[in-house]
Amino acid sequence: MGATLLVGCGGDDDEPSGPAELSAAEVCPGGMLGPDAVRGLEKVTEATVFAPPENGENPGVTWVAGVLARGYAKAGGSLGGQACRATPLDEKNRRKVSVTFEIQSELQRTGENSESGKGHYWEYDLGRNALAISRQAQLFFDCASSKLAGPDKAVPVAASVSVANGSEANELELREANLAIVHSAALAMAKELGCKDNGGLPDKLVVKEKAAPTA
Repeated sequence: MGATLLVGCGGDDDEPSGPAELSAAEVCPGGMLGPDAVRGLEKVTEATVFAPPENGENPGVTWVAGVLARGYAKAGGSLGGQACRATPLDEKNRRKVSVTFEIQSELQRTGENSESGKGHYWEYDLGRNALAISRQAQLFFDCASSKLAGPDKAVPVAASVSVANGSEANELELREANLAIVHSAALAMAKELGCKDNGGLPDKLVVKEKAAPTA
């Protein structure tokens, strides 16, 4: 008798919120970055904690793989887009890192010119080709997959990492850090797409220079 039913206490303000910060291992979803790439991310950003992503900022390789597959089926190429952005939690640190993927159409690709260092990048023996400087790296690999053109036709996929406001200190270490990030991301994409032999990418990165810049 006389019992009172309490309702609506707290309201929406009591809904659980996401983490206030993320580690370098957490910021890119879906296991995109392995241990070497995590260390690489910390190296190029000079940060160990990162801001939670804004809506849609870090969709991950699964989402971007779907965009790549649909774009290839429709147009023979696809600007798949950004899979991850890592923003240092310290607002004074503006070294943001983004990881993106694309499939260039055959018309966009002029031989291997669009995939060469053109004398401005260090080139590495990784995938079909890999390029790196202190603020950027790209990795090109061939993907034969039922999600693209089928198991008997290789489709060229490109993974890229770029560092905004990156440092020029110890250029060799930064180059190899970027290479570690882009290798890990590309390998994750190759596995997500089901590329034959993981697109020729090794599970463990071995840094092997192929050519130095000439420009």
